[in-house]
Amino acid sequence: MKAMKTRHPSHNEQVVKKRISPSKIFEVAFWGTAIWGVLRMAAHFLNFTPYGIGAYARPLLGMYGENSPTGIVLGTVVMFAGTLAATLLYSLLFANLRFWWAGILYGLAFLLGAGFFFRMGNWNQPTLSTEVAWFLSLGLFIGMTVMMERFDEV
Repeated sequence: MKAMKTRHPSHNEQVVKKRISPSKIFEVAFWGTAIWGVLRMAAHFLNFTPYGIGAYARPLLGMYGENSPTGIVLGTVVMFAGTLAATLLYSLLFANLRFWWAGILYGLAFLLGAGFFFRMGNWNQPTLSTEVAWFLSLGLFIGMTVMMERFDEV
């Protein structure tokens, strides 16, 4: 019985860069919305954060409509649009980076942007830690997925 070896590119192998297709960007945005949307709803349900998925609909419905069924559906659509824009922006600006942690920095930038609009200075410690984990992991997902799609080992 032979042991399986993991392969890493050596100096004789080449790493092929390929262009990321629009369908792949759409797919990353879809799964980012699906997975992190469920995580956001679970964190909101467990009272780790006051911001559920409907919080993304606040600009359109206001604070009072975010927990309605319309707010949740509209919030999911807005979150998908934001994740799609974030994935597209990352693929345009940072797709040539081969640093796995670049997505964490990308998620941190989005945390600071969202924190500005949702008044991060007023967050308590559980909300802050939940939002930090949520945004950093979403940014890491986007960054690593785009990087893995961009660089194929041959």
